[in-house]
Amino acid sequence: MTRKICSKFMAASGVLALFLGLVACSDDSSGTSANIDTGDEINITVPTGNSSSSKVDSLKVNVYDDAEEPGSSASKDKLSSSVASGGKSSSSEASAKEDSGFINEGWREDCLAKINEYRATENLKPLTLASEEKQTCADKQSADDLKTNEAHGHFGDCGEFAQNSGPNFSGNFQKNASAVAEYYLKMMWEDEKALVTSGKRDPEKKEDYPYIGHYLNMKNTSYTKVACGITLSEDGKKGWFNVDFF
Repeated sequence: MTRKICSKFMAASGVLALFLGLVACSDDSSGTSANIDTGDEINITVPTGNSSSSKVDSLKVNVYDDAEEPGSSASKDKLSSSVASGGKSSSSEASAKEDSGFINEGWREDCLAKINEYRATENLKPLTLASEEKQTCADKQSADDLKTNEAHGHFGDCGEFAQNSGPNFSGNFQKNASAVAEYYLKMMWEDEKALVTSGKRDPEKKEDYPYIGHYLNMKNTSYTKVACGITLSEDGKKGWFNVDFF
């Protein structure tokens, strides 16, 4: 599995950004994946000696998995994660309707349970669901990101410290919201943890963070709450999945 990821780090004492180009990604036509057709952004923290420290460095780069070179059209399942501070207001488009059958009852609890299932494998404390207000805000973020077609375009609007995203997925690639959450969380944790356990990527190296940021966000011990947001376009053809960490 290959994916292209764009990484951005935000500093508490100011923003230092380095731009190294743009990412153009191809659709996935395998029939088993999400048919995502936008570039990815991944925002992740850089440790500064204390996992609870709010100070992080700032960097934005384009990176590629080991099997993929810039310009390749082999990119498939795309993910996006971010860590930063602050936010901005934005307009929203309608979220996916519950009566469509896609937004199934209890899907946020399923999202939380899957995250905690993975955290438990490393003896990490479970997260809890953020307030209903935060959950509603996460849905609005997803709708806004889908409308603007920009990963993390409204990051920070809900006061979150980190965000993982499954951007611009095909509306019919999974049966409901719970299935979407499970699909993406599996990729975010298992695929990226494998890069760490195999020794291919090192969490202590800043240059490796863009490859493993979703996994590191999910296991971060500084976060205690999570909000899972999702939306479908009005015609049901496209969707957006966000996970906000607090």
